[in-house]
Amino acid sequence: MSQLGLIIKNEYKTDISAKSFWIATFIVPLIFIAFSIFGGYMMSESETSMRLQESILGGPDNSNVSGLQIVGMLMGMFLTLFIMMYGSQIFNKVKTEKTNRIVEILATCVPGRTMMMAKIISVGLLGMTQLLLWGLMIGVVIVGVFMVFPIDFPWEHLVVPKYIMAVVWSVIYFLGGYLFYGALFAAVGAMTDKNNENQEYVAVLTLLLLASFYIAQYAVDHGSATFVLACCFIPFTSPTIGAVNTITHSIPWWQSIISVISLYLFAAGAVALSGKIYTSSILLKGKKLTPSDIITFFRSK
Repeated sequence: MSQLGLIIKNEYKTDISAKSFWIATFIVPLIFIAFSIFGGYMMSESETSMRLQESILGGPDNSNVSGLQIVGMLMGMFLTLFIMMYGSQIFNKVKTEKTNRIVEILATCVPGRTMMMAKIISVGLLGMTQLLLWGLMIGVVIVGVFMVFPIDFPWEHLVVPKYIMAVVWSVIYFLGGYLFYGALFAAVGAMTDKNNENQEYVAVLTLLLLASFYIAQYAVDHGSATFVLACCFIPFTSPTIGAVNTITHSIPWWQSIISVISLYLFAAGAVALSGKIYTSSILLKGKKLTPSDIITFFRSK
């Protein structure tokens, strides 16, 4: 097995055996559901909140909202959430590894770019495992509900080709966006080993993801706007906005393909450039990298 495969296997086994993974997989969703129910109940009892909701939803005719628009809105939200969540995990893993003296020995025999890619892939596999477990949990709950309460559900809608393609496009955009942002989070994590430094870089990446989320919600109803179309080809926003516009058929198929190709090209460039930063800075202790240091690393071989 290659060095990359061995590191990925070790990282994955270590992460999946940690208690924090199982707590985040089973306990956190229950807390989130309980909080959502409690928050919804409190808002329903608040007259101000109800008037605000009526003023927002009472304007446009919501009956004209199509199924693809709803799917696009949900996918844009989930893509942003997952990229942000797993990108933060990569940042924390790289940052923690820099404080471990064993990495200095490992760096002498394994290229830094290989270690960085192992972090990105292992966290991605961990996320897929978590999503699979959540899917099984949701499936068990749905089956239990239908066994207890027989409901006439239009199951034929689940196999409609346009919805299947919406999921396929979402996966394609998510993988490209995850590689792009994962490489950036890994590079930021490698810039320093101090917990109170470089938070501004993380804040910038987080704000970019939040901006792409809000623009994606706007794109659900205004997919043909010039600003939205431009965001489909910008790597910082295309993972969500490109997915939303493709799902809602706001852009032709050839523009979707160009958007995906450009996203993966930028992702490959981000991996290469971030690999240089990771390799050059992995042995630096207690030094915060400046923009001039980063430019120097980009020019290095």
